[in-house]
Amino acid sequence: MTQTLIESLKQHVGQTVTIRGWLHNRRSSKGLEFLVVRDGSGVVQCVVTRDQVDNATWEAASSLTHESSLEVVGTVREDDRQLGGVEVTADRVAVVSLAEE
Repeated sequence: MTQTLIESLKQHVGQTVTIRGWLHNRRSSKGLEFLVVRDGSGVVQCVVTRDQVDNATWEAASSLTHESSLEVVGTVREDDRQLGGVEVTADRVAVVSLAEE
């Protein structure tokens, strides 16, 4: 799947996209991982839900450290609370390179 730049996600609402970038921030809460990903064009929040992804995706999302490089495949959805007005519901997260703490 072709990479989609974060700055253009608003044009892909309802579509499955692949974004590649670096982990800017990660928060966890009861079966959820909130990954803030940045590329050269912007930042977006990606939401990983434990009961909606496979074990490999959950482990990848949970293991990420600040500035790790990653790839996220997921569906873009509108969310006016988010920077850029969208967020990505992740179907798959892959670690490209894990940054040392």
